[in-house]
Amino acid sequence: MNINEALDRIDAEWIRKPIGFRVKYDFCENGRWQTEYSPEESAPPLKSEVTAWRLAWKLAQTCQSDPVLCKDGDLANIFVVDDQGTRIPTYITGNYDVYHPIKTLKSPKRIE
Repeated sequence: MNINEALDRIDAEWIRKPIGFRVKYDFCENGRWQTEYSPEESAPPLKSEVTAWRLAWKLAQTCQSDPVLCKDGDLANIFVVDDQGTRIPTYITGNYDVYHPIKTLKSPKRIE
């Protein structure tokens, strides 16, 4: 493989550095789950994944322990995504955590 082919391969396979981060979660409104983000998609993203995970954890602390039904204002399935919507592992463990996971029609797929 010549140098140009090698460089093209490296560029194609290189790990992309995210531009920013958002907390993604399901929010219950009018008895239905909908996906929302913090900060909102129209606002600039957070610059730090640590800040995003801290926000996710704090949002999870506001959740009821075991919701059975969708009650207005409930939050579920809280996790962090990058600027392209790709899930981000927690900065401490490297696991793809989901805070306050419950089954909704929009539950994230678990990455094991």
